[in-house]
Amino acid sequence: MNELEILLRVAGAGLLLLCFLHIPIGRSLKWKEDGKKLSPANEQVFHVHTFFICLVILLMALPCLFEPSVFLEKSRAGLWLAASLSLFWCVRLFFQFFVYRSDLWKGKRLETFVHWWFALVWAALAGVFGAAMFVQLGWLG
Repeated sequence: MNELEILLRVAGAGLLLLCFLHIPIGRSLKWKEDGKKLSPANEQVFHVHTFFICLVILLMALPCLFEPSVFLEKSRAGLWLAASLSLFWCVRLFFQFFVYRSDLWKGKRLETFVHWWFALVWAALAGVFGAAMFVQLGWLG
């Protein structure tokens, strides 16, 4: 097992954790209560989108955990998968700094810690999948 395969498995475990962290995060941020303030259609869209975000994260996690070779054995599908996931997490990292309002976290100890922690997580995920993309392109190992 090479280093990138280990990093992919770690990324998969982290993604699995992130998927299930949505439950306590949702409780902490009072998503259910806030959802009740929306119109019924918007409340349903919010909850359905949250479910699908968790499902997508789970579906990202599973191949990393159980079959990381799909990212490392050269194929067009592997290249598309690695490049797509790297781009996904790069865009998520961009949103962390340029879409979320900074007044939601700046000057608040816990929120600032969480903001930077997740920024590091998004950068690490973008990097791991980017490295897999470079393997697919023959630019790395």
